[in-house]
Amino acid sequence: MKKIIRSVLNKFGYDFIKINVHSQDKAKKISKVKVGKFQINMPGNNIQISNYKYEPDVNSQLGRLAKIVNAKYSQLEVIDIGANVGDTIAIIKSYIDIPIIGIEGDEICYKFLKENTSQFNEITLIKQFLGEKKQSINVAFEKNGWNTTIIPTDASTDSITLQTLDEVLTTNNLLSNNLKLLKIDTEGFDTIILRGSTELIKNQKPVIYFEYNRSNMDAIKENGLSTLFSLVNYGYKNVILFDNKGRYITKIDLLNHNLINEMHNYSNENNSGIAYYDMCLFHENDIDIENIFLNEERNN
Repeated sequence: MKKIIRSVLNKFGYDFIKINVHSQDKAKKISKVKVGKFQINMPGNNIQISNYKYEPDVNSQLGRLAKIVNAKYSQLEVIDIGANVGDTIAIIKSYIDIPIIGIEGDEICYKFLKENTSQFNEITLIKQFLGEKKQSINVAFEKNGWNTTIIPTDASTDSITLQTLDEVLTTNNLLSNNLKLLKIDTEGFDTIILRGSTELIKNQKPVIYFEYNRSNMDAIKENGLSTLFSLVNYGYKNVILFDNKGRYITKIDLLNHNLINEMHNYSNENNSGIAYYDMCLFHENDIDIENIFLNEERNN
């Protein structure tokens, strides 16, 4: 019936527009959501409930990526920073059962993360916010418990302690593991965290997959472009771009600063067709699996 009504409305130039119904007053309501092959619980204010309901293949490129990387590195272990409630872990596990390290700092998300990942084997969870150096900072929190966004500010009395990824991995005796896939989704802190991961990047040369959210970076005065461009120094040659729906856009040479700048300027959460990008980079030693991944995503 909905399709018929929508078809009639379309003839007159109208359509249904879905709004975010997952408001804060629904935070205590728990929804069971199918993510990949698994069911996980999410707080009722989590917008991902609708994302996975109406676009069940969202983020599936992460699962395909993990499977391709594992075909070359059979002892692969994935690092999932900003693991949230465990949805991306569920996606990866839907494609291939490999060890995953989930790192999440938010108290509410971490509670759901522990519960949701109890159904999986070989999961290591670490509760910690990450940065480019070890420090305590005053912050304001936005979107608590579902898409936690940290805004550093002297005006707040809330304080958190940041550690670098290199420090966390060393402390937990994980830095020597075969960490060949690094995923980061931390609402603007992604490139900051990359700057605190230099030992991992230099020694392990992982495939790097992270969210590039210009709007969130602008809010915290983070210059993500300089960190992105600096990855050339570690042997990364290209950046593969996906839109915020997980659809492949293009591959760009990291030395093509003009085009990357234009892509940076186009994205915007408020007035652009692309709210943010997901970016994927392969080390020059892994051009073989980069090409396999590209071919699969172009045809997906």
